Amino acid sequence: GAKQACFNAILAVIEEGDEVIIPSPYWVSYPEMVKLAGGVPVLVETKESNKWKITAEEFEEAMSPSTKMIILNTPGNPTGSVYSREEIEAIVEVASYEDIIILADEIYEQLVYGDTEHVSVASVNEEAARLTITVNGFSKSFSMTGWRLGYTAAPEELAPALATIQGHIASNANTFS
Repeated sequence: GAKQACFNAILAVIEEGDEVIIPSPYWVSYPEMVKLAGGVPVLVETKESNKWKITAEEFEEAMSPSTKMIILNTPGNPTGSVYSREEIEAIVEVASYEDIIILADEIYEQLVYGDTEHVSVASVNEEAARLTITVNGFSKSFSMTGWRLGYTAAPEELAPALATIQGHIASNANTFS
């Protein structure tokens, strides 16, 4: 599912010692996935005053020459925070300085309420599409929890690595999914 897709993306991009910026609070498995890939999780504490979202400025301050990826979970688990188009564009601009990959976990995209709108990270502009690996799945939006059916959309140059990893980790979806 989407968990496996996240891990595959991290495995495809992260090498020993590479840093991955993770806004906190975060989904519990992100840092462990980074560590399993040999990377170093860099946790950035977010603030209630900003609705638990990392800002472009906080992202830039957390970057180092070893930064290779940032994980954006929008809508976020556990906070429910949803990044606006403007917030995403600002983060993409910072990521583009050093070609930092954005891992966009969008598994909760259908779970927004009121006037809140989910904006897919890769959709905001060409630079976002060039830098973003999007992971998603069917478990949340289609009430298929436990069925573990997910998918990935990635820049063309990263897609073969993702496919190779997936091909060696899981064979196919079960019949009823």
